[in-house]
Amino acid sequence: MFRRCLLPRHALRLGYRRTLATVAQGEYAKRRLTYPISVAPMVDISTPYFLELLHIISGGQRYAYYTEMHFAQAILTHQSHLHAYLGPPRPNVVVQLGGSDPNVMARAATCLEERGYHEININVGCPSKAVQHGQFGAVLMKSPELVRDILRAMQSSVSIPVTVKCRLGVDHLDSYDFLHSFVDTLGAFPHLIVHARKCLLKGLSPKQNRMIPPLNYERVYALAEALPDLPITLNGGIAEPEQVTDALHKVDGCMIGRRVMDSPLFLQILDQEIYNTPEDAVKSPIAIIREFLDYAQILPEEPDYNTGRWNLPPLTVLSKPLVKLFSGKPGRDFRRELQIQLQKTKNYDLESPVTQALLAANLITDASQLQHPNPHLHSHPCRATAA
Repeated sequence: MFRRCLLPRHALRLGYRRTLATVAQGEYAKRRLTYPISVAPMVDISTPYFLELLHIISGGQRYAYYTEMHFAQAILTHQSHLHAYLGPPRPNVVVQLGGSDPNVMARAATCLEERGYHEININVGCPSKAVQHGQFGAVLMKSPELVRDILRAMQSSVSIPVTVKCRLGVDHLDSYDFLHSFVDTLGAFPHLIVHARKCLLKGLSPKQNRMIPPLNYERVYALAEALPDLPITLNGGIAEPEQVTDALHKVDGCMIGRRVMDSPLFLQILDQEIYNTPEDAVKSPIAIIREFLDYAQILPEEPDYNTGRWNLPPLTVLSKPLVKLFSGKPGRDFRRELQIQLQKTKNYDLESPVTQALLAANLITDASQLQHPNPHLHSHPCRATAA
């Protein structure tokens, strides 16, 4: 079976690009996941505006993008304006839910399906204190029967896929046998994502729980060997194309988090080195910003906003995804100047402060560089995906 085929270490250096291109062109077609590579749900990062930026950078054909975790009850509270609250439904966007009440989780799942969302993921891995207080996230790994009940309630309520994201273990429950038993208790479901670290519910912050517990990819690979009928995605510490390729020769999927958060243009590296995208098809940061400004300009026209069902995001929140497009001194200058310009802005206009920040950072020499070369050929991504 393909998913058990290991990539030789020397292939990652000699003929590296050829090896990756072969994987992209032929072997991915045999996979069970539509999107073998995904971007992880990240709190306060995976907002609708960050996901919009990712779609502008690399489209919606190659990667699955996960929303940040949303409480199930919040979905019910905001059901009249979910397209603004979560972002528009797209085939490659997965909504992650948190909760411990099977009935509420099932109702939230029904609400999401009715409003056009394509897939839901249950969070069984977040270690934050707020989540623990609600008795969901990683603490649920201590109650596998409850997770099973949640999963069954959701599956019986919707026809879209309901998946699970968990850790290797929690606190002292940290063994291969525990992980295998946990997954086995859940019964049948279409996809498991495993963050290849345990977490400690006391003594470590969520940030420390992403760094201090050691990674153990081999335990995930062993689980995949033992459960060949369950598609499994590896998450945790993935930061280079070689790691992505290595994981995809052992499991069905690879999920990337902080690397994309720190540098959204990492998707372009994957586009070129894994999917063999030609260099002339890769957008420049300025072209990406140009499209994002178009998106920001029409955002107030979207129904959830122009009817007053939901408030427009502050410009500081809307512009946050842009600040990681540049690195080094130009990036620092851009971030600093953007903050200054946003404080001066009185109207809901993102284009002016972004343009001034780009000029101050010497990233453009003239404001006309943000104009479209051929406006008659331009199609805004938000309009296209809404069709």
